[in-house]
Amino acid sequence: MKTAPEPEPRDAFKAQFLAVVSHELRTPLTSIAAFTEMLAGVDLPEGERPTALSVVQRNTERMLVLIEDLMLLSRLESGDLPVAVAPVDLAPLVAGAGREVESVVPTAAVRGAVEPGPPVPGDAGLLHQLFYAVVGAVTERALDGSGEIRGECFGDHWTVTVRSARAETLTDEYFLATSLPVPDGDRTRSLALWMLLARAIAHRHGGAVSIGYDPRTGAVITVRLPV
Repeated sequence: MKTAPEPEPRDAFKAQFLAVVSHELRTPLTSIAAFTEMLAGVDLPEGERPTALSVVQRNTERMLVLIEDLMLLSRLESGDLPVAVAPVDLAPLVAGAGREVESVVPTAAVRGAVEPGPPVPGDAGLLHQLFYAVVGAVTERALDGSGEIRGECFGDHWTVTVRSARAETLTDEYFLATSLPVPDGDRTRSLALWMLLARAIAHRHGGAVSIGYDPRTGAVITVRLPV
């Protein structure tokens, strides 16, 4: 019996994209459908109508924001999003992403650093989002909120790892069930969506993001970027 071939990276991204979209849309759509049905009925007390309308409005706004995020993902993956390429010093950028995670996640405790090295050609804003997502994903999973950053340039590429010995396996279920605040905003994204963005940003810069786990050293996310 022939086994199915391993999916290509782009096919894997599409599969993850569809899984995340279906999950992210399900909750607001279910709420909108339920409360719209209540509003259309005759049994809803008049005093409860403003609350029902508020739920519909809030979830509609949530869907509009989600659609913007999904469009950003699509444009990143297709290469349609303009990228402001300039030399980026990874050491302060990754350190800044770690501090930002600590500022929005009270339990986060980030240590370690990226070694000095050659700049990465890329968009500093997008790369900041990438490392913010990666650091947040690991520290949120760690029982003590810990995360250790290590980064070094090897020849023609950078390898940056974020690891926690106190973190269990980073599963798809964990990513879907856990949220991380959006910096400078009043909303959150699921880690599933954050990690899709991280992968798309890395891919747009010619790099990659991988996730691993070792019972001895815990969970780790590795980012590789060319110089």
